[in-house]
Amino acid sequence: MRRHVLFVLWIALAVPLSVHAQPAAPDYGAAQIPSAVDATHLPPGVLDLGDGWRTQAGNNLAWAQPGFDDNSWDPANLDDLGAAEPGWRWYRLRVHLGSDHPPLNLLLEGGPGTYQLFLNGQKAPGATLRPLFGAARPTEQVFALPDASDVEIALRTDALRTYTAWHLPLFLTAELGPPDAIAGERAAAESGRLYLALPSIAINLLLILAGLAAFALWRSQRRHMEYLWLGLYLCLLGLSNLLVFSAEAGVLPEACNNFLGDPLIYLFTIMQIQFTFTFAGKRVGRVWRGYEGLLLAMVVVSVLATYPGISSSAYAVAEALVILPAALLLPVLLFVWYRRGNREAGWLILPSLLPAATTAITDVGSASIFSGWGRADFLANPVPLGPIGLQISDLGDLLFLLAIAMVMFFRFARVSREQARAAAELEAAQRVQALLLRSAQEHASNLAVETVYRPAEEVGGDFFHTALLEGGLTRLVVGDVSGKGMGAAMLVSALVGALDTMRDADPCAVLRHLNTLLLARQQGGFATCVCACIAADGGVTLANAGHLAPYRNGEEVPLSPGLPLGITSDADYAETSLRLTPGDALTFLSDGVVEAQSPAGELFGFERTRQISRESAEEIARAASTFGQQDDITVLTLSFAPAVARV
Repeated sequence: MRRHVLFVLWIALAVPLSVHAQPAAPDYGAAQIPSAVDATHLPPGVLDLGDGWRTQAGNNLAWAQPGFDDNSWDPANLDDLGAAEPGWRWYRLRVHLGSDHPPLNLLLEGGPGTYQLFLNGQKAPGATLRPLFGAARPTEQVFALPDASDVEIALRTDALRTYTAWHLPLFLTAELGPPDAIAGERAAAESGRLYLALPSIAINLLLILAGLAAFALWRSQRRHMEYLWLGLYLCLLGLSNLLVFSAEAGVLPEACNNFLGDPLIYLFTIMQIQFTFTFAGKRVGRVWRGYEGLLLAMVVVSVLATYPGISSSAYAVAEALVILPAALLLPVLLFVWYRRGNREAGWLILPSLLPAATTAITDVGSASIFSGWGRADFLANPVPLGPIGLQISDLGDLLFLLAIAMVMFFRFARVSREQARAAAELEAAQRVQALLLRSAQEHASNLAVETVYRPAEEVGGDFFHTALLEGGLTRLVVGDVSGKGMGAAMLVSALVGALDTMRDADPCAVLRHLNTLLLARQQGGFATCVCACIAADGGVTLANAGHLAPYRNGEEVPLSPGLPLGITSDADYAETSLRLTPGDALTFLSDGVVEAQSPAGELFGFERTRQISRESAEEIARAASTFGQQDDITVLTLSFAPAVARV
């Protein structure tokens, strides 16, 4: 809303780029309005037709006809109409050109889509009335005058809500002159209008490009959502301002500002909140969530404010009050977080203050202009940069962009270094883990063992271990540690390393030893685990520490679950015994199989797991991974054949 005053300032402050030659207007007195403007002796340049008009509210096409008596109408000056009034209104002017005049053109600076032009009763092409979404702010249009000694000019106008709500004028000026002179005037006026908007448009295009760069950072570091929120904030801020200034310059219809530019203010404020909290590593609380809900509601209100029934002044106050908490409290929050030890939060304090501070400066200048105080009018003026001017609010946005670019550069560099270091550590852990798991595969010759391990990330938290013990016993362990990444990898390494040194054939004793090991670790963590010892004659003893029970020939083996390892020193584990017959198969797996999830959210589940448990380890792992891998997948299958006695 702060930018709606800028168009009025442009009218008041823009310096003409050429000199208008104007004849001295005679003083006819209050009751003596000239019946026609005498243009028989045109001065050099162009003639200003701002004075001498008659105006009347209403809509009667008969008022366009030549010879219509408009002496009872009110006098008007087209150069100084003030804010448009709602509804239909006509303006008429008689111009006496004389006989044998050269070709003449009429230059009107009026709102496209808000008026029709009639010359001697004939509708002039190029000046048409448009619906709400097609009208734009005043721009320059040139019309050829008919070859007649007298021309009656009639303007039929309809001030739309987009004009009356923000107190915009329908016309700025009307000028008469030869085609070359009018073309020069039109080019000068157009240049002055676009020069004022060019810096704002350029700065906001730069904001949008910076937002796209932030998206690129987010794509390279997906876990850092602050880049995503910053990209959305910059793109929405730049787009909103771009629509506002393009509409104010007459480049786009005014509706682009009312129905898109203004509502985007609330959306980019939400993005600013999300970025600030995410950058500082904080969670958006319930109060701020409620405030974001209010901002979303104001999107609807901003659109409704364009229609009758809602005061534009009241809406302007409401907008300022709703945006104020984000402008004031976010820098305060950043300062509080900085004082509590969050150094990076301190980086954002100055950048977040810049847009709010420059907006406040502009608002003080605008208030000075409209209140008549006058002493602070200069604060709303553009800062002159050669032939162009830069709005203070744009200067704030530009400084904000430069500051935030520096902040995000240092942030990205730090995060990149951390990611490179973490990637190197993960690669080393992956090699160590693969080496440990490959070395932990020994078993008796009467067992056919197949293992498949598919981590969900670079390193996983699943593990398995098979060892050949004295007496031809094969000890088999399958487990799953808590957590992901490096922490889980370190825990797996500790457990597999401990199993390498243990020669115990009692599954319960093995679980108790691993439980003690985890409880002694200062880093914490827990693990589920199942341990089985298989004799040469097919006898099997099992103990379980909160892991999935194995499957025997497609049926789940009933085991007492027990507590996971690393929870309590009082954990006790029960032993279960069974005997394998030739051809029997046992399948051990991790919960990554059962918890595989399809894109629709459906789990692979226990029933599918049971049905597929008689397949090979590779087939089971492939089926779960194809269904939708969410966690590490480990499958170990074995088939039993009795040992052949030596003769």
